Amino acid sequence: MKKRNDVFPSDSTEVIAPELPKSSELPVPGTQGRTSRPGTRYKFRFSPLTLGVLFAGLALCLAAIGLTTWQFADFLRTGNISGALEWIKFILLYFVSGALTVLIVAMLVRSEYILTNRELTLLFGFVRTKYPLESILSVHLFKGANKLAVYFSDGRNKYMAIVIKDTLYETFAKDLISRNERIAFSFSTAEEEEELKKKK
Repeated sequence: MKKRNDVFPSDSTEVIAPELPKSSELPVPGTQGRTSRPGTRYKFRFSPLTLGVLFAGLALCLAAIGLTTWQFADFLRTGNISGALEWIKFILLYFVSGALTVLIVAMLVRSEYILTNRELTLLFGFVRTKYPLESILSVHLFKGANKLAVYFSDGRNKYMAIVIKDTLYETFAKDLISRNERIAFSFSTAEEEEELKKKK
């Protein structure tokens, strides 16, 4: 493994990043080197398969809303609007399909990483997960796997892959390190990653 202060982008094919081996060279995280500047947003990158599933789910939800509306209009035309069960059915159908539509749209529109001077936040739809910069030990670029990962010093989170456009890996790593200079940067080549797999 090589460790430098500069960052090198990668254009290899995408695979799941392997686990970074333990290293005694990584520094203890701290707070020095912070500068006062606004947060940076990095759009979460969905895989083509995930995007396909999300858009298919959105299409099904919209179709369900349309079908429910057609059935509801037919129900009103019949004049038999006193049945409580029918009203409950339509309310539930609208609620479920509407809620799923909002969730899917939120995931497509509001999924991103937000990097500030204090924390790294993963916003996934309506779900927000915050990671203090002080808990980040290092950032590692797997040049063979074409993955970027951050490693934590606490026991709860071991590491997290940063799922953004690979052309932004260099920008993200530099941005992260500039907000906390105690965060180390390292990278591994395709050959080193292959050797690591063989040792496991």
